[in-house]
Amino acid sequence: MMGMSSARSIGRGTYIHAGRAPICRAASLTWRYAQGLWQLGGLYFVLGFFSLQWLAPYLTYTWMFEEDYERWEAIVGAFGVLVVLYPAMLAASLAIKWLVIGRYRAGEYPLWGSYYIRFWFVNTIQSAIPVHYLAGTPLLNVFFRLMGARIGRNVHLASPNFACYDLLDIGDDTSVGVDATASGYHVEDGKLIIGNIRIGKGCFLGTRAVMRENSALADGAALEDLSLLPAGQTIPAGERWLGSPAKKLSPTDSSRPQIEDGEIGGRLESAGITSLPRRLWFTFLHAIGVAIFPACILAAILPGVVLLNHLNYEDDYYTYLTLAPLVAFSYVILLALEIAAFKWLLLGRVKPGRYPIHSWFYVRKWFVDHLMELSLDFLGPLYASVYLEPWFKLLGAKLGKQAEISTAGAVSPDLLDIGDESFLADSVTLGAARVEGGFITLAHCRVGKRAFVGNSAMLPPGSGVADNALVGCLSLPPAKAEDAARPGATWLGSPAMFLPSRQRSTAFSAENTFQPTVKLRAQRAFIEFIRVLLPASGFVVLTSLLFSGVVLLQDYLEPWEQLATFPLLYGACGLLAVLFLIALKWTLIGRDRPGERPLWSTFVWRNELVNAVHEHLSNDWIAGILQGTPFLCWIFRALGARIGRRVYLETTDITEHDLVRLGDDVCVNADATLQTHLFEDRVMKMSTVDVGDRCTIGALALVLYDTRMEADSNLNSLSLLMKGETLPAGTRWEGIPARPPAV
Repeated sequence: MMGMSSARSIGRGTYIHAGRAPICRAASLTWRYAQGLWQLGGLYFVLGFFSLQWLAPYLTYTWMFEEDYERWEAIVGAFGVLVVLYPAMLAASLAIKWLVIGRYRAGEYPLWGSYYIRFWFVNTIQSAIPVHYLAGTPLLNVFFRLMGARIGRNVHLASPNFACYDLLDIGDDTSVGVDATASGYHVEDGKLIIGNIRIGKGCFLGTRAVMRENSALADGAALEDLSLLPAGQTIPAGERWLGSPAKKLSPTDSSRPQIEDGEIGGRLESAGITSLPRRLWFTFLHAIGVAIFPACILAAILPGVVLLNHLNYEDDYYTYLTLAPLVAFSYVILLALEIAAFKWLLLGRVKPGRYPIHSWFYVRKWFVDHLMELSLDFLGPLYASVYLEPWFKLLGAKLGKQAEISTAGAVSPDLLDIGDESFLADSVTLGAARVEGGFITLAHCRVGKRAFVGNSAMLPPGSGVADNALVGCLSLPPAKAEDAARPGATWLGSPAMFLPSRQRSTAFSAENTFQPTVKLRAQRAFIEFIRVLLPASGFVVLTSLLFSGVVLLQDYLEPWEQLATFPLLYGACGLLAVLFLIALKWTLIGRDRPGERPLWSTFVWRNELVNAVHEHLSNDWIAGILQGTPFLCWIFRALGARIGRRVYLETTDITEHDLVRLGDDVCVNADATLQTHLFEDRVMKMSTVDVGDRCTIGALALVLYDTRMEADSNLNSLSLLMKGETLPAGTRWEGIPARPPAV
């Protein structure tokens, strides 16, 4: 991507894997089919569990309405069931964990074996519950303790990304940042590897930091933002490490953004020890907030659902489903206005500052932040469209003309300042609040004119990007103010390093990149209007069909028989979502081919429309649940990807499917990204990702296009494979950018 030298310059014989065949290859065909059937049976229960959150409120409303309750009483009943349902699902997941797994134990287990099937089942049940609602509250600590984790006193957990709970040990007074990951497991060479995660007292785990299994932070240690602690490593007591892979920072090192005194308000008093009654009071407030989250979603969709429910009884031919786009439109508008109303009523205009986490301000900020995160899930197609700008401005953000913002996370709108014609790519973290030592720190996040921030990059609070500058994929901006202020500079890595030159695209005119005509603006607005409404319309149609099926069965089946059909009905609707995606992809795009297209072109907008249906209909309905099963590979093959046998996929982050090839026995871990396109200079550049047999891609790793991983090569978690590079056979790589691990 940025002129890095080819990985082939590294000798092939230096970093070789042990020469053993993956365990999964030894399994007989009969055994593999048997395990597939076990997972298929497990999906029956998973789908039933997942569908409860959609069916229970509706069935309550329908039953009460048919029993001659007033409509408002039926609506209140539906909301009441939703409030009770969330803690009930949490309790059910606890029971399932202890019944199916018991205590997690460190070790290596055959992929697709019986223990893996149990592990997958419990993890998938967990993923069906929005546990992230609890993040940043004491309630998450309680839940983790009930799951078997050892969580000390006064621990702040802003991330739910833990999995092997019995092997998790977090000491007193520790802070874990937003989207930090310490799952305690990794899939590699046909094995599920499970290990301990130990975090001592008074530690800090930064935003989007990753701890691999069998790693540890000693008392007082810190792993900074966007940093990787590889498997088996320990940060000694009192040391602060940064980078991927992480290295020790000296006491005078300024490799993380320094928030100037002028950025911080006057809330510098000591956090102190908060009394038990005060803690209980704030815990109660958090519990109320958690109950409100699903109610917000239901409140936005309910008016349309009530209308369709009424028409369902009047119309035997389902013509009422033609109103689905209108219902979807009302849902998008209502939810966007709900979030804006809560933001201004609860917070007003947020100022930079350092505030105690045991405070009324923190509770309000936490609630609004979670609503913003929910917008990525439920209003996702709004992002990266021309319709995002007015909503972000309504929320208080400063956006320049022609600024493009994709799926930005952890946004504090009042503290966001984006310059004219800048471009922020997918999954960028913008100014995520830093919680350490009992305080939450907020600061401005600024991006200059015509700046570019790459996919999965992170801008910490107080950071900035200069005019015409570029921050690469999965990278941090420079920490020093004088570096960050350099116009036109290019930065890559964690920590950031300066690249003296980069290839710029000049193949397209200004009207197709920065200065579109009125005709192009109108075309984009029309296509993106469809893109915003199509996933929500599909959701409304499928939900209506699901509910209609439930109503029809009421006259023929006993209640317990109806309950048994829920997973089948939900699965059938999920299959319709997948088939719709496949048909849409081949109709609008056909076969993806390497090439370049300008931002202002119908191909880009059609491609984004297909991706919106992929991410916010197919994935949300069923494909996301299929991670870790062979069935997800079937979907991607139907979309055009070439995927070999016995491939383990724990990600759905694949877009231009025809450009992806995965060989036999490949393991792609949680939330890894196979990035077949980039948008540098407002030009969509596409090419292939070729992953050979028995390769492993770690969790949250990013593989750029024009890359090749030869057989048995291994890319560690939170690592970046630069475009144009090849990993030689049998070698291991890690870091941002990827390099051989230190001996």
